[in-house]
Amino acid sequence: MEIAGIAFGILLIIFFVIIFKTKKRVKEREIEKKGLDGEYEIQNIIGDDIEGKQYSIHDLLFETANNNTCQIDHIVINENGIWVIETKNYSGMIFGTENQQYWMQVLAYGNEKRQFYNPIKQNQTHIYHLSNYLNVKNIFHNVVVFLPKADISNVNAKEVCLSDQLNNVISQSTPIKLSKRKIKEYYTKLITLQENSDVTLEEHINNIETAQYNIDHNLCPLCGGKLVLRNGHYGQFYGCENYPKCKFTKKL
Repeated sequence: MEIAGIAFGILLIIFFVIIFKTKKRVKEREIEKKGLDGEYEIQNIIGDDIEGKQYSIHDLLFETANNNTCQIDHIVINENGIWVIETKNYSGMIFGTENQQYWMQVLAYGNEKRQFYNPIKQNQTHIYHLSNYLNVKNIFHNVVVFLPKADISNVNAKEVCLSDQLNNVISQSTPIKLSKRKIKEYYTKLITLQENSDVTLEEHINNIETAQYNIDHNLCPLCGGKLVLRNGHYGQFYGCENYPKCKFTKKL
């Protein structure tokens, strides 16, 4: 009887573990679907390519130089530079600033709050990997776009806009002036990278979890260097030991 009781207890634990993992996976799929819906909407807003003037790439997933992975929602290339776009299909009120490590989503009239990693910093990582791949700097623009159901009036960051403002953002004149040859060259390189990539979404999700673990343990998610304590204008922070080549930072 005692052995049977132990066996029953083990089976019960296994059952609850399976239920927990199943619920977690269902939730992850719901989040993935919501994200994809937002990306499709932004893709439609960007519209078709204009030969010689503007090209776009969507859902670029590739392996980086340090054997990590990178997924970029949208890239638009035109004479004003390379616009790297991170889409957030969130609802509710969004609170955050450019330099905060984490932002806040507030739902249900303030009764539900969710913290998420600063999407500007997230997109800075994407730009870092693109810069390394294309071997070019200072032609990238960081853009974070929310769908209209989000209230971003409490976000203090120039890189953030709503979806109905996106085309105005990516068409604005900048000091960067790319020739038609350069526009096509960068597009060709990135579309070739996309076509030749064999990275799976599951691998990328696992790498995101690993990157977060590294950040929590003071390892740079970009280059693998140690995050060391530094002094800045606004107090102490953690910075990558490989600065200025790598400019990743983490607040205390």
